[in-house]
Amino acid sequence: MTDFHLRGTGLEDHSLLNEDQVVTKKRHQLTGGTDRPSRRRRRICTSCRCWIVVALLSAMWLAFFGLWLYYSYFAIPSSGKPGAGEVGHNTEAMLVVLPESLADETGAYCLDGSPPSYYFRNASSQEHDTSWLVFLEGGGWCYNATHCAQKSDTSYGSSRMLNASKEFNGVLSANFTVNPDFYDWNVAVINYCDGASFSGNRDLPFEVGNKTIYFRGTRVLDAVITHLLSAGMAQADQILLSGASAGGLAVFLHADHVKELIPEEVSFKAMADAGFFLDEKNISNEDMWRNTMKGVYELQEVQGSLDEDCLLAKGTEKWECFFPEYAYPYINTPIFIINSAFDYWTQLHILNLNCRPGLCDEKAQAFFEDHRELFLRRTDQVNRYDKDGMFISSCYAHSHAYYDAPWMNYKVIGEETRQAFADWYFGRSTPARSRYVDCDSSLNCNPSCAETWGAEYFNSTVCLVLTTDECFNLLH
Repeated sequence: MTDFHLRGTGLEDHSLLNEDQVVTKKRHQLTGGTDRPSRRRRRICTSCRCWIVVALLSAMWLAFFGLWLYYSYFAIPSSGKPGAGEVGHNTEAMLVVLPESLADETGAYCLDGSPPSYYFRNASSQEHDTSWLVFLEGGGWCYNATHCAQKSDTSYGSSRMLNASKEFNGVLSANFTVNPDFYDWNVAVINYCDGASFSGNRDLPFEVGNKTIYFRGTRVLDAVITHLLSAGMAQADQILLSGASAGGLAVFLHADHVKELIPEEVSFKAMADAGFFLDEKNISNEDMWRNTMKGVYELQEVQGSLDEDCLLAKGTEKWECFFPEYAYPYINTPIFIINSAFDYWTQLHILNLNCRPGLCDEKAQAFFEDHRELFLRRTDQVNRYDKDGMFISSCYAHSHAYYDAPWMNYKVIGEETRQAFADWYFGRSTPARSRYVDCDSSLNCNPSCAETWGAEYFNSTVCLVLTTDECFNLLH
């Protein structure tokens, strides 16, 4: 054990609903005396009025407190929008930045040369003191040197711009109501800072103007995992590796590598959320996404971070191993895939469909629905492996596990996202019965996520990743 110890963060107590209910009973007994009956009746009447007032005030306070408690912890939002009506007050995780001396020793640098970092929250129960959830944060990619230099000035390229604490939702939530199966686990969220899904593996730094940029995502991942092991994770009996978006892609690419770093006897499984990005043409019949990711692959020298068997099998097309559909067959770790067949990030940035479904022209609408059919064909390979599961919805959403509402509310074949995943993870359902694929009709066929197709959802989610002009064009 190193000098660093996670139990010293002061976050040992994570009880969310630990209020004691105290009932005080008073007995008032009237005794005889020398007072005249009329005076006694007057005193009794005055006393009754006081107690009536006290009772009314107490009832009002209890009603107010009950409503506060309900809406703070139990009210489930009707909206499927991430960020709208999210449930509960999650206990904050604290930022841990690795020592600069360790970064210098291992060469593990963010884009700007700062040390790797992660957010950590201790397990809140003795039962799960040795259960760990390690989450790989997402945040897109940087596609060329100039873009990476710009990203180095943000929290997705540097550990110098992060808040001291942060709250997490969905599968990372510390609220039992939201996340009953994992709320009391140790949680470590590894901050994403290389712009290549933790796959950058370039030895020499890159000079962009007056900036020095590092492409060391693999070393960042290794350094944080090693640090967590020295700080208590080596005593784990089960570890779940998860991630969303670019972090979800990282799970496909690096789950087996992380498994090699942890003790052999530890139960290890993975879950990739919104990370199954296809190698497919856009609506103009161009290989835009393929060429974009090949650029990332070459710039950051990703090849050295990928599975050797996959690289050997692909021959001269080794870049294919940077795409989940080609990398998946070589993954030995049991993995559960969560994704939407109508992912809005894919629609906008891979298919290049700049319209809101329902307002698209006939060609664009048909192309988006054709994408769904292609997505189902590419993910069908999961059915050939007896260890894995999947949850493929028809919601217009990007990520189901990172936010409260889709984690709790979205359903496929009657099962919530969280329930379907937990049943697979804990063996309550066999992998063969853990392949959930949504309705086979067109857009908006799933009533549990119907609101994701409305303009309000666009305003609160999709427009957050677009410029004002782009959002206006989509909505009109």
